[in-house]
Amino acid sequence: MNYCFWNLNNHDLADLLYDLVEEQSIDLIFLAECNLKPGDVLRKLNRSTNAFYFCAGINCDKIQIYTRFKDSLLGLLSETRRMTARYLYSPVLSNTITLLCLHLPSKLYWTGDDQAAYLMGVKSFIDSVESLVGHKRTVVFGDFNMHPFEHGLVQSTGFHTTMERTIAKRLVRTVDGVEYDFFYNPMWSFLGDLGKGKVSGTHYYSPAKPISYHWNLFDQVIMRPALIDYFDDEYLDIVTHIKGTSLLTEEGLIDTKHFSDHLPIKFSYNL
Repeated sequence: MNYCFWNLNNHDLADLLYDLVEEQSIDLIFLAECNLKPGDVLRKLNRSTNAFYFCAGINCDKIQIYTRFKDSLLGLLSETRRMTARYLYSPVLSNTITLLCLHLPSKLYWTGDDQAAYLMGVKSFIDSVESLVGHKRTVVFGDFNMHPFEHGLVQSTGFHTTMERTIAKRLVRTVDGVEYDFFYNPMWSFLGDLGKGKVSGTHYYSPAKPISYHWNLFDQVIMRPALIDYFDDEYLDIVTHIKGTSLLTEEGLIDTKHFSDHLPIKFSYNL
């Protein structure tokens, strides 16, 4: 199953979405900052076939979901304004997995400390969903608005992610007598010139300040250890070209004039 997440920054990129879905054989696409009406998106996605459905939510106004599966196969578990949790049946597992897509508060308005504090509520939401379904076959993805190495992503009271699958497969880590479950974060592999992919992040911002990372890896996918062996490492990528259309400028930066200020990510599970 192939997945895609893209923060559209309220740009009308419906035609490009069609090309992206067709070129990458996307089964489920999740959109943030999308002000397009679902009917307009569906008309573009289904211009050649009637393959895609819109999955409506209840409380989450930050994410739109389009899938090749009927919404009855992608059932709603729980939602907040910024997060939506869905279950999806896997024929390989003969059971369900949990997909949790999110769009967390921006660094334009919140500090890293604010974000880390906010994640205690996000962790509680994830814990409640996993308790509801009775398993930890959970994938979390979307616009975290944080780098993989920030406290909110790595701290035990946040997402508690690690860059190494061997560490994640230990399942838990004990801190001050309390066990915390791991998430595995494969997005670390994109950092730097020698990393995976053509770019080092999904968002570019280079302010005239003493500290600037320039490339920001805000859009990520993380997973519980139970799903690591089903994850397709080769398919994971930050999309920079769609059917010959470059999302980058000639200088290799994100073309925010014609497209979003975020690049889409794609990932896949053999489920």
